[in-house]
Amino acid sequence: MIFDLEIENFRCFGKSYLSGFGQINLIGGQNNVGKTAFLEALYLNHSPQVSTLMQLRGINQEVITAYPAKAWDNLFLNQQKNATINIKSVNEDNITNNISMNIGNSNLIDQDSWSEILLHNDKSKISTLNLIYQSGEQKVPLSSLVAHSKGILVKANSEYSDNLPFKQIYWIPASGNSSEQNLARLYDQSYLDGNNDKVMKAFKIIDSSILDVRTLTLGTPLIYLARKDQNLMPLSVFGESLNRVADLFLKLVNDRGGILLIDEIENAIHHIHQSKLWQMLFELATEFNVQIFATTHSLEMLKAFTQVSSSQNKEIGYYFEFARHVHTNQIIGMKYDMEVLDYGLKRKKGVRGE
Repeated sequence: MIFDLEIENFRCFGKSYLSGFGQINLIGGQNNVGKTAFLEALYLNHSPQVSTLMQLRGINQEVITAYPAKAWDNLFLNQQKNATINIKSVNEDNITNNISMNIGNSNLIDQDSWSEILLHNDKSKISTLNLIYQSGEQKVPLSSLVAHSKGILVKANSEYSDNLPFKQIYWIPASGNSSEQNLARLYDQSYLDGNNDKVMKAFKIIDSSILDVRTLTLGTPLIYLARKDQNLMPLSVFGESLNRVADLFLKLVNDRGGILLIDEIENAIHHIHQSKLWQMLFELATEFNVQIFATTHSLEMLKAFTQVSSSQNKEIGYYFEFARHVHTNQIIGMKYDMEVLDYGLKRKKGVRGE
């Protein structure tokens, strides 16, 4: 479990130290205080795959190929490409994971690859991002990504990457869900592991009339649902809420011992369902030992979180209010226990970034 996170020169973070995380963490605050960037930092700290993150964030590949020299600019604070990004986490055993990123030459790209790139590209229009893992004094080059006019060349250091202490980590973006085929694969995995009943329970939070869930391979594998006295229909026709719930809970039950990141958790979830959603998230996070980090802009979602977290036998849920320090302008995270948060919500005392 991640207890602390230090972020330096990444996105909107100059140098921020955020600490005291629990099993379930809800992040709030006004716009442009780094909530989504915080999730990105967590993702890269345990899954240092920049190309995958860019896809999750909807970065247009055509823009990268048109301006490869600027491909990595937005990763750096104020686009200062001469800086080094550092993302360091500390877990319950006081073990650190430190991922560094810098722009420069790479010793992971072989001469043949460089020759092929330079054959079609002006050297001044090529940009290389290097990722390095550090634990103590040991530094290990993980991968290098070369942006050029034909796309991105990724060269991973396979000698080390499979043996580093990274946890499984899933990302659920604010908009858009996993592909229908990926959701079908996750459902089959949950079925084989005996967790399909939990997925059904999650669907019933949104629609109690759902009686059957299964995957069918009539062409492309898809999840199908059926209401009482109705035929099976693809999940995609049941609306955004059920698709969002499928993405969330299928990743949760297949993420044992891992980390789940949820951006704008309230999206597509009506407020009347939010307490039941949190109740199930708390139950399954405990059962599967999954650490959850979620962001929100919703007062209703924050109230539902507070209600459910306060009802737990032990304190595992925490709320963090992100803001900028009045003097340094650095991003800080103020941690609330549930009693203080409940008091503030009932009396409208400055939570949710207001």
